[in-house]
Amino acid sequence: MPSGHALPLYALASWLLTELLGALMARSWIASGGVRAARQRPPRSDEMSLPILAGHAGLNLCGLICWVCFVLSGATALALLALAFMAPAIGLGISTVAIWTPYPVTPAEPEPDPAPSEPGVLSEGELERVLSDEALSEKLVDELLRANLAPSAATRPQWSLRPLIPLAHGVLAVATFLLAVLAAVAAI
Repeated sequence: MPSGHALPLYALASWLLTELLGALMARSWIASGGVRAARQRPPRSDEMSLPILAGHAGLNLCGLICWVCFVLSGATALALLALAFMAPAIGLGISTVAIWTPYPVTPAEPEPDPAPSEPGVLSEGELERVLSDEALSEKLVDELLRANLAPSAATRPQWSLRPLIPLAHGVLAVATFLLAVLAAVAAI
């Protein structure tokens, strides 16, 4: 590595973070039974293929090893070899995103309206009786306000940070590739 140039180290740090996020995603896929399902039958078009994932991870790992050797030795050929491994790995990574991204998202089924026979629903006769009694009508209004104004789990937005992991992996992969190209060009 040429003295005074930090680009190879920045690329290495970015590459390691990218690999870490990729390992987290692979671990999640394995833990959810992805490998078992991939070995039992051919994958459907919307499922991850084990050879694609293994190729993506394997090419990136080979590129990372070449990059570490470049950082340690300064041999430009190793930087170019790392880029040669990284380019097809990026292509396979893009295909994993295309497979793993759940489009189109199906809208949630609306909950059916409660039937009059359900508990907590008053019949017309019961409602007339409650509305004619002041104490019962106050209690009914209080219950309605409490039930309708209290935030429920169904009305609160459900935020999940899980989509940020593949997004960060992709952004870091692009940054890694750009830093590695710049570092390799600077080393020539």
